[in-house]
Amino acid sequence: MENNNQNIQHKHHKIIYENMKNICLTGVEKADNATPTHFSCICMGRELHIIGKDMSVKKLDVMEGVAELEGEITEIKYAGEKKSLLKRLFK
Repeated sequence: MENNNQNIQHKHHKIIYENMKNICLTGVEKADNATPTHFSCICMGRELHIIGKDMSVKKLDVMEGVAELEGEITEIKYAGEKKSLLKRLFK
């Protein structure tokens, strides 16, 4: 897992969620944690948490600002938000 301590700021941030098994993030400035059940990173200055099962990091490049994960993704949540992004989108 590549994680530089440089202060990298990206101008755009996207979350691409496919088939409930793959997620691609852009605008990743720093990765904080990566386990099979939890991935956290900083995107555009906000802390983002991805929670699931059997997750693995396929790609992480903070210089490009890209992270790709696969596994059973159950929750996508920004720190401080009460509801998961998925719950807000799929009511």
